[in-house]
Amino acid sequence: MFRSTLFLAFAASLAAGSALADEFQSPPAAESLAKARQAQLAAARGGISTAAAPTVEEVGDADSFGRGVKWLGLMSGFAFLSTDCTPPPGEPADPNCVQLNPAPGFTTFVVPDVAAITLPGKSAESLLCHSQTPVTSVVYANNTGARQQYRFQLLASYRIESEVLQGLNDPNTGDPYNGAIEIGIGNLVDSGYLEPGDNFVKQYTQSRACIGGLVSRRALVDAYGLTAAQARQFFRKPITLRMTIRGNARMVDAASINVGTRVTGD
Repeated sequence: MFRSTLFLAFAASLAAGSALADEFQSPPAAESLAKARQAQLAAARGGISTAAAPTVEEVGDADSFGRGVKWLGLMSGFAFLSTDCTPPPGEPADPNCVQLNPAPGFTTFVVPDVAAITLPGKSAESLLCHSQTPVTSVVYANNTGARQQYRFQLLASYRIESEVLQGLNDPNTGDPYNGAIEIGIGNLVDSGYLEPGDNFVKQYTQSRACIGGLVSRRALVDAYGLTAAQARQFFRKPITLRMTIRGNARMVDAASINVGTRVTGD
């Protein structure tokens, strides 16, 4: 009799609890709660954040924020400076050899297309970055019989070609882009004095990496005058990069220049 009374009381308690739950949580509310929980679980499994995207003011570069780095290619450009670029008999002239003017003359050099790569469309989302390391050996010599000032300057420039740039003009100058923009990176300058008879070798190497990048979606809009839609299209089309080695020299007897550039994107 005692057990039967306990069972009836327990059953009544369950029924009352169920009625109370139904009173405070109607079937539509329960369904909405279940869907919300399922969405939270799906977001957690997919690594999806429900937080607002960061702004430029918060992170500096909102377009590439949180994206992984993609390795996109390597460029290696070579050039030579010499007092004599005459090729051996029967061989063609080396287009990468620049003949120096006799000392103490000044020589300006430009060696185009020393390296080039073409990136397929959609290789990056909003940014092309560089890791550039020039390795240069320069021979200085003074055989003039008088004290002379020497100088060596080196700059690698990159021509960035895209069909999206056809028909567009530089907003600062009004000049047409003609399908390409060009930037210079890694300016090296050294100068000093040579006494009569001085002869020595200097080696230079310095690395530079990204920061603003070779080109970015934001720079295309802010600096080059493209619309936001054109800047997005720029990264959806193939992009060709061409390297040029340029600079000047005085009291240089010979030089070997190698500029290596690794290209990455987001």
